[in-house]
Amino acid sequence: MKRECIRDRTLEGHESARRRGKTIGGAGVTDEAMLDLALHLRSQSMSRRDIATRLVITKGTRRASPPHPPP
Repeated sequence: MKRECIRDRTLEGHESARRRGKTIGGAGVTDEAMLDLALHLRSQSMSRRDIATRLVITKGTRRASPPHPPP
């Protein structure tokens, strides 16, 4: 019951933030070229971790750093 209450309050907070124009989660920093390269490397059976170390974010606050590997 307590978990449901916390979940409801969290969802209400997210809705309130969206109404105020806030975004939930991190900003997308990938572009089409990075996505195409990642998919190409993945099709060659390269691991996600290796792909993440090879790619470099080109815009945003994490510019010039590798992205975190997907879960």
